[in-house]
Amino acid sequence: MRELFKEATRITNYNIILTIPLILFVKILDLYSLYSKYTVDSAPKFILASITVLFMFGVFCAGWFYMVEQAVKLSKKVFILDADRAKATLNLFKTIPEGIGKFFLSFVGVYVIFFIIQIIATPVVYLMGVKIIGGLDAASMQHLQEMTIDPAIATNQGMAAFIDSLTPEQIVFFGKWSLLFMSVTSVIMYLLMLWIPEIIYMTPNPLAALWRSLVKLFKDFFTTVRLFLALWFMGFALLFINTFAAFNPFAYIIMSIILFYFSVYFVILIFLYYDRKYVELETVKDEREQE
Repeated sequence: MRELFKEATRITNYNIILTIPLILFVKILDLYSLYSKYTVDSAPKFILASITVLFMFGVFCAGWFYMVEQAVKLSKKVFILDADRAKATLNLFKTIPEGIGKFFLSFVGVYVIFFIIQIIATPVVYLMGVKIIGGLDAASMQHLQEMTIDPAIATNQGMAAFIDSLTPEQIVFFGKWSLLFMSVTSVIMYLLMLWIPEIIYMTPNPLAALWRSLVKLFKDFFTTVRLFLALWFMGFALLFINTFAAFNPFAYIIMSIILFYFSVYFVILIFLYYDRKYVELETVKDEREQE
């Protein structure tokens, strides 16, 4: 496992250009969301904006994840000169159109399936939370609604003023709900961990890929759990530090760079694990059968 993390770090450092499409997509999506916030004022416009986001997601994911797969494949090649490696790395950009052509519809399907999962999971989690944690009473709910529409709180960009307005009981209450949502989100992230590599490496059918990835996930349960927990704790630590970095512009820029790097590292590590665990073994198995 340690060697896997080292290799993922090496691949990420050699292919740091993978952050460029990711940053561009995030910023374009932010700008489009800001634009839609002030222009979407009817149901047809909302539907059109949703379809646009769907296509943006499909285009980016198809091109970028295929680019990641090619970066993992490139890491297996031996280069004598650094110039040759740099040239091959830059050529990864040329794989984006190929990835879009192969997997655009696959990731449109991923978006739709994930949306359906959210629709199903949300009421289930809510009912479970109400049963385990409980709901706000009518007086507290009214007080919370009054706070959320209070102009003084609305104009405050930080969350500190809003939290100060809560009673200790409400802070504990929302803390329990936050813990529940974080736990459920973590479980869903684990269940979907091998979904994308399964699509890129094995089958473009997102529904079939989801089932096959779940089978592989539980087949190697202890290994995948260890891998996921390691990534989860690293991500949690970075997000925790990032909450404090928001108060300092310079620290916020540094943490943003680190988070983008970690995002690429996260994806490369999962792809590398999948490639070594399933793709290479299948290749060796096929070669032996041919012999």
